[in-house]
Amino acid sequence: MKNKETKKWMSVLPANCEVCGKPFGKYFIDGKHVSGPWALMCEECHATQGCGLGMGSGQKYSVATKEKVG
Repeated sequence: MKNKETKKWMSVLPANCEVCGKPFGKYFIDGKHVSGPWALMCEECHATQGCGLGMGSGQKYSVATKEKVG
């Protein structure tokens, strides 16, 4: 049985959402935006302007630990 390795955000995390400019809450999403480019989004912006979660769409991370969740 393989030991699953925790995925972690390895880059510097900006303090604010790249879409609305507000501080991130508990989580941030590295995801595809409806207009095409990828962005680091807060959960609220991702809910209205993101393209979902999963391979090719986006990944959700904890701001506190930078670990992938979900």
